[in-house]
Amino acid sequence: VPRLVFVNKLDRMGSNPWRVIAQARDKLKLNAAAVQIPIGLEEHHKGVVCLVHRKAFIFEGPKGDVVNEVPVPSDMMAEMET
Repeated sequence: VPRLVFVNKLDRMGSNPWRVIAQARDKLKLNAAAVQIPIGLEEHHKGVVCLVHRKAFIFEGPKGDVVNEVPVPSDMMAEMET
């Protein structure tokens, strides 16, 4: 049965999406993998990189409700490839 895990609140203190993936693997015995990786965490969270489409999306506007497609940041290219 396919399962999907949403990692929410990446802008909050203590957020760690990698810990969530590790827990899905360890506790639920799932072959879990990320399909998006965050651009920054906690107060530095700016958007996500989609590993499927190989594109980055930045959240802008007063509440982050404006989503703009941008090139993948150069410092995240290696992480995107692994």
